Amino acid sequence: MSIDERIPGLSDKELATLRANAERLAVSGTVQQRTEAERLLPLVDAELLERKARAPAKAPKKAAAKPKAKKAP
Repeated sequence: MSIDERIPGLSDKELATLRANAERLAVSGTVQQRTEAERLLPLVDAELLERKARAPAKAPKKAAAKPKAKKAP
């Protein structure tokens, strides 16, 4: 199984590591490594965007409740 076929099954941490390695190799790798990294980067980015779109929306943070004023006796 090639790496691009495994991308959907990777965890978020593994996907982030793959992306970081591909970015590094795209700049400083051999010709073959740069070619493969440049091929994989769009696939990894697409998977990250798809996961972000599937993630449930975060609820907005509620403002801190103001303390109630004490009534005078």
